[in-house]
Amino acid sequence: MKNKLIVITLLFAAMIWQACGSKSESNSDSMTGEDSVSASSSSSQSSNADDTGDADQNGEDATAKRTRLEQARVEKAEQRTLAIAEKAKASPTYKDAKGRVVYNKAEVDPSFTGGNSAMEDYLRENLKYPDTAREQGIEGTVFVEFVIDESGKVGEVVVADIVGADDQSLKDESVRVVSMMPKWIAGKQHGKNVAVNYSIPITFSVN
Repeated sequence: MKNKLIVITLLFAAMIWQACGSKSESNSDSMTGEDSVSASSSSSQSSNADDTGDADQNGEDATAKRTRLEQARVEKAEQRTLAIAEKAKASPTYKDAKGRVVYNKAEVDPSFTGGNSAMEDYLRENLKYPDTAREQGIEGTVFVEFVIDESGKVGEVVVADIVGADDQSLKDESVRVVSMMPKWIAGKQHGKNVAVNYSIPITFSVN
């Protein structure tokens, strides 16, 4: 049996700590105003989790567990959307440790070069499910925040939140793969490239 790493990246298109009104289109099946992108990659190693629904340590059916985690992920995304909108309203910008101005919301959002499908390809090719977490059936969604600077370079990557198992290996892998991202198309304010704070969730699920 092969494991599949399902990576669900919700591109905070109307956000980036933003209020509503972005120039990006929201996904029709998202309740939070976020665009939705998914990608998957296959692993040839065996897992202790059976995709027919083995019970976990608490006796919870695998399907029921995944449904519960998905509901928790959606709820957390909604909470973060509201918090992001409030933060952007209260303070459109902030200064980082180097004194650089970073926008919580810019007029034009940064975007992954090549669009959502290119991001799917990038994640499919580069994101790796940590072996121990996969073998133990550890699942969860890691919300990663980062800054896309004026040149489109990704930096200041941190874990902002997590839903499901609070597993360090999932956090580390999420930070690693985001830190390795190629340059984005930078956000703009008044026609000028600016640094923008951005956030995506990455979901690890063993099938």
